[in-house]
Amino acid sequence: MRVTSPLACITRWLVLGLSLFGAQAFAGYVDAPDDVVLLGIGTSNRYYVAGGARFYIPPAQHSLYSGRTTVALPQATIDGYTQVPRDGTLFRQIGSSRIYVVVGQRPWWIPNATELDAWDDWRVVYDIPNSNWSDPFIDFTYAQSLLVMERTTSDIYLWVAGAKYLLTDPSDIAYFGGYGSVKWVPLGTLAEISSEPWCGAVVRERSSSTVYVTGFINPSTPGMRKYATTYPYTAYGVVPDGALSGLPTSSYGLACIW
Repeated sequence: MRVTSPLACITRWLVLGLSLFGAQAFAGYVDAPDDVVLLGIGTSNRYYVAGGARFYIPPAQHSLYSGRTTVALPQATIDGYTQVPRDGTLFRQIGSSRIYVVVGQRPWWIPNATELDAWDDWRVVYDIPNSNWSDPFIDFTYAQSLLVMERTTSDIYLWVAGAKYLLTDPSDIAYFGGYGSVKWVPLGTLAEISSEPWCGAVVRERSSSTVYVTGFINPSTPGMRKYATTYPYTAYGVVPDGALSGLPTSSYGLACIW
C-alpha cells in the first residue's frame, strides 16, 4: 500500500480545487487538513477529520488520537461541517480490516488487497473512530440514486435505497442519468449489496404513480413486503419497472422495529 503525507495531499488538492472550481467547491468541508482532531471550544467534543469530513470521537477513544494535531473551533462551526467525506477518500473503522472508498457520497467496500492497489493511488487510508460512522451516509429521503459499474466489468447497476438493480434497457440507463453519470466502484463490492431496499424505504417503479413503503409484518413472519401508501411523500426512490414485483403486497402497514 502506498503512503504519503496528508499535508502534502491537502495542499495539492486545495490549490487545484480552488483554481478550477473556486472556494465554493469546498463549502461544507472541514477548513483544516485531514488527519487532525477538532476540539469544540467550551465542550469536550472531539472529531477526527478524514476526506474533509468530521467523525465524532467517543471519549473512550480519545487516547487513540492523542498524537494528532488538535484544532480548537467553536462547536457551532464544527457542527456545520459535513459528515460525508470527499469522493476518493479511503478509510476503515479503527480496529477493523475492512477498507472503504467513497464514490458518489457512498462508502464502497474494497474486498481484497489487489483491489485496494487499484484504488489507493498514493492516498492514505484513514482510521476513523468507531462511532456509528455509517449513519450519515443513509439518505432518509430515499431519493438519492447512483449508476455504478464494478471496475473492469460492463454491467451497469442502479443503486437506490440500499438496493442494487441491474439495468439492461438503454432507456432505463438514460432515465436514471445516462452512461456519462456511471461511476466506477470496487470489483466485488456489489456482492454484499441486497436486491431489496432498506426496510422502511419509500419507493415507486419508474412508470407507476403508486408509492410503496417496505417493511415486515412482524418478527416471526419472514420476508420483506411492500405496502401501497396514500401519504403525500414529496421525496422517494424510483426503481426500474418490475423491480418491486418480487415483494409481496401487504394490505396494511408494515414495520421495521418492534
